[in-house]
Amino acid sequence: MQRTFTLLVGTLSACGLAAGGWAGYTWWQGDTSSPHTLCAPDLSRPEYVAAASQNVALVTVTGKQGYVAEERTTPGGVQTVTVRTDKTLKGTPPRTFALGQSVDTKPDGSYTTSEATNRYDLLLPGHQYMVGFYLGGSYGDGYALYAETTPEATAATATAAWTQHIRSGTTPPEPTQC
Repeated sequence: MQRTFTLLVGTLSACGLAAGGWAGYTWWQGDTSSPHTLCAPDLSRPEYVAAASQNVALVTVTGKQGYVAEERTTPGGVQTVTVRTDKTLKGTPPRTFALGQSVDTKPDGSYTTSEATNRYDLLLPGHQYMVGFYLGGSYGDGYALYAETTPEATAATATAAWTQHIRSGTTPPEPTQC
């Protein structure tokens, strides 16, 4: 119980710090009169995901950890899962770590991904994925930008393809709506 309370307080504190950081960034940019949207990278192509991600790895989800609601008025939040790094392609992720993923909640209490792409699969225990992610943040050890199911039978093929995406050096276009 104490650990859950500490995790909750830590998560809420980190969210408050992130909001304060965003407000400071907005002030620093000198435009506080217009609303800002999140400047997310273009993840429409694997090469863009490879360039935008701090880490790219083949991972296996070994368990669920929890769920953090983002706002009371929206149905979404962040699910956290435990993953094992099977093969690192970019960055230096730990062997096992907690990974957060944006999800929407369904009326039955289950989760679904809300991204308008087929390249953001829901992370489920017992399955293997190619994941682009950042380490750090307030949702465990990392946060997923991209997740694509990779059956074990095709893991070698997926690893080879992603190695090429990383080596391509393709730069994603700058976001137009910020």
